[in-house]
Amino acid sequence: MSELKTLTFREGEVPQAYEGAIPVRDVTAETGYSTFPPVSDSACEQVLDINDAEEASSVVVQTFNWKDNIFPGGSTLAAYKGAEAQSAFKRLGEGLKACRAFTGTSYAGKYRSKLAVESSPRVGDEAVRYGLESPMDDGRVHHEDHVVVRVGSVIAAFTAMEIDKQAAFPPDLITKQVERLQNAQR
Repeated sequence: MSELKTLTFREGEVPQAYEGAIPVRDVTAETGYSTFPPVSDSACEQVLDINDAEEASSVVVQTFNWKDNIFPGGSTLAAYKGAEAQSAFKRLGEGLKACRAFTGTSYAGKYRSKLAVESSPRVGDEAVRYGLESPMDDGRVHHEDHVVVRVGSVIAAFTAMEIDKQAAFPPDLITKQVERLQNAQR
């Protein structure tokens, strides 16, 4: 699906974000970006890889610089060939059943996270929601909300972050993005 970038949000469509602060980039052809070693649990790595569209044939990422949060949110639209999206979503579900906690390395150094599967929204062909909770060295807790939705041959992943409180990606934006993906595949 070569038009993924055209299906992202345009300036003025995201009232929760600063004007001019919802950049989109096509990561399909990017090379040379930093990679980290796999996390400590293979089921958790499977979840993270699918969330990050590691196996997709075409990927665009949009960043949302929220007005009420110093942490940006993001969405990843990943197109797959044939039935690969269904297969990836099945592996995501299997990983979520087995993953509870893991350790890893990020730009900020080593971390540990707990994963909790949460109530899934009723959007797209299939959807899951999970949260990550990671204690920080200063005693605070980093929370992430992940909503992953399959719409035909595309998997859309939405992420929001907060410190010391639950994070939530705006459900109206998820619904609107899923509708765009459905309309484009009709």
